[in-house]
Amino acid sequence: MHYVLRAMVIALVASLVFVAAPVVENAQALAKDTGRTEKHPAGSAAHKPAKAEKAAKAPKTAKTAKAAKAEKPSRHAKAAVAESPAKKPRRGRKAAPPVSPDIENEEGDIGACAVPTLTVKSAILWNMNTGEVLYEQNPDVQIPPASLTKVLTLYILFDAIRQGRLRPWDVIEVSGRAATQGGSNMHLRSGEQVKITDLIQGIAVASANDACMAIADNLENGNAEAFVALMNDTAKRLGMTNSVFHNPNGLPAEGQVTTARDMLKLAAAYLEQFPKALTIHSMQYFTHNNRQRHNANSLLGRYEGADGLKTGFVCASGYNIVATAKRGDTRLIAVVLGSRNPRVRERETIKLLDKGFKMVHAKKTTAPTPVAAIGPAGGVPAHP
Repeated sequence: MHYVLRAMVIALVASLVFVAAPVVENAQALAKDTGRTEKHPAGSAAHKPAKAEKAAKAPKTAKTAKAAKAEKPSRHAKAAVAESPAKKPRRGRKAAPPVSPDIENEEGDIGACAVPTLTVKSAILWNMNTGEVLYEQNPDVQIPPASLTKVLTLYILFDAIRQGRLRPWDVIEVSGRAATQGGSNMHLRSGEQVKITDLIQGIAVASANDACMAIADNLENGNAEAFVALMNDTAKRLGMTNSVFHNPNGLPAEGQVTTARDMLKLAAAYLEQFPKALTIHSMQYFTHNNRQRHNANSLLGRYEGADGLKTGFVCASGYNIVATAKRGDTRLIAVVLGSRNPRVRERETIKLLDKGFKMVHAKKTTAPTPVAAIGPAGGVPAHP
């Protein structure tokens, strides 16, 4: 009996162990999963995308790469999208402001209003045929002449040729001082032998500071200071009462000043007495020692009738120009001083010349031509 009871207990315990084993295993597995869930709240489902991500990073097979390439849009497709009208305009760009008709569009206002105020320091416009001042704006304000000075240097040089003191084919030797002049130049070398004709072209076209000094050093027996004195005497004779010159090329010098009205008097006398000089001033290029230089007068070849005369710039004055243009039998001379950049200089000079030709045309159709005002210097206007 005792042995039978003991056998029954052992059998019962064995059966309990056999039944409980799977439950313990499941409990342990659940505990492990619970621990993972605490560390990775996304659960076991989060591991599946991770596998997919890993697969995506895996090297592409030939078939996969080919399929991906097929999915990319072609260049033609990209171009079609770029040219599609549905494309939005670039952000940050503002539409251009409307152009003021009073300033930029002056058609039809002949005789109705004056020339708009120019965005320059000083300006004057003159009809060379009649001696009439067509427009002026602060014409007597003194300002550094910059390279407009070279017109006076050329005036004196051409006058010396006319008097027989020099000949165009003469050759002069470049001084050491001339060869070291800064700014625009024709790269003359000390001791170089240069023809007068080359120096004239260098001054008129390339605005060569070294060529001006070479002339000054040679014309007055090697005395450039005497040449400057001659410049000031000539300026006074031409009626340039508000101008003072300290060098032959216009490089910055304290006290060296001129005015738009004085420059007009100089240009008028220069063109009256040496009209053939325009064949040189109208040249757009000049070459010396295999180096080509461009004429800074942007009106040449771009503005109808423009054939001269001279530009200039120093920081103290801004961008200056003495411009002349001829249409039909009418020649105008415009002086514009103190523009803030070359584009403004060109724009305002064109504006001035355009208005002048319109005014002349209007007067020709409505009134007889006035008599030209002849000044005491022979062809120089008394009060331009």
